[in-house]
Amino acid sequence: MKLATSGIRRALVHQQVEATLATEDRRGNPQDMWLAILALLYTGDIVTAHAECRRLAKDARWSGSPRHREVLTLLRARIRLLEGDGSEPSSLLGAQLARGLSPHLSGLAVAWLIEAHVLSGELGHAHQVMRAHGLAGRLDTSPPDLVHILAARGALEQAAGQFHHSLKDFMACGRLLTERKVTNPAVIPWRSRASSAALATRQGDLALALAEEELAAARTWGSPRCIGLALHAVAVARRDDTSVALLEEAVVLLRLAYAWGELIQVLHDLGTLQIDRENLSAGRSHLETALMVARESGNRLWQHTLKSALARLDVPNLTGQELHISQLASAGYSNRQIAETLFLATRTVEFHLSSVYRKLAISGRSELHSALHTQRLSSLRGDHCSSAV
Repeated sequence: MKLATSGIRRALVHQQVEATLATEDRRGNPQDMWLAILALLYTGDIVTAHAECRRLAKDARWSGSPRHREVLTLLRARIRLLEGDGSEPSSLLGAQLARGLSPHLSGLAVAWLIEAHVLSGELGHAHQVMRAHGLAGRLDTSPPDLVHILAARGALEQAAGQFHHSLKDFMACGRLLTERKVTNPAVIPWRSRASSAALATRQGDLALALAEEELAAARTWGSPRCIGLALHAVAVARRDDTSVALLEEAVVLLRLAYAWGELIQVLHDLGTLQIDRENLSAGRSHLETALMVARESGNRLWQHTLKSALARLDVPNLTGQELHISQLASAGYSNRQIAETLFLATRTVEFHLSSVYRKLAISGRSELHSALHTQRLSSLRGDHCSSAV
């Protein structure tokens, strides 16, 4: 395991894992199998990890022992998390924590349960788990598996828009891993996640430095998932002429890694970037592919997000009055100010805005700016097609 966490000689680590799995006595040892299958996941061989868990589930030594079963439950949950499913891990981990868990595994189970709820968009449930286990606010003690707790909390904070807190937790996670000489991003890709938080707090230089550092470490290790995640982070941090190519490479690698959750995110960002650059056909194609992956993997949160994004590409044209009112609303005018500016009744403004929200498939003013931008690009596309004919 030390060789795996150091992030070097991936092929040798895989050989060592295969030797462990081929030894019958070690297959009956939960500690040996725990380390072997985690190392297998670090190498990116999720297919073999799945197969091994299925074999262990049929082994009488595992089915008849509570200690063995809890190890197997956590491994199954981790595999499904890496595949981008939050629902099954939430059920598995929640039930296991309710039954009771060995102290040395409890911190990890809580961290992964928080991640599972975040992945499913159940932020309220994630907060409840965090509070129930005394992990909200300042951590006065060092709970078991602190690095995983910090990473899970950082993910929750990022999903909730608390980017400064998220960045702080991911950087603390990174410092602890560095102190322990854990440099392999396959263990926890803290740099790419911290990079996203740094971008949100307008620390572009830090974001790019973290992303490029993770990409270098990921290429040294060689796992497709690690490289794909790092490429995504670099592309978003740079947002220049290289970004599309980097995201396209990330898509290929994440498919190979069966990393469906991250693949959806990359396809979404690639599609959005191409729409911003007025390549609507390519942008739509990537969003549609992302929606297909979200449906196949059962990710309801992304299904909703992508359906809304695609709906905004096909909106009917707004009337002149609707467009004028929505532009003023997007600029920060209140309904009363819009009414006074256009010499309309406030109720008329409200009526037109309701129509705009319905046509643009949005819920309110906070989404107007991006929706109007997409609608304008759609119009440009139509104009271009007409002139070409």
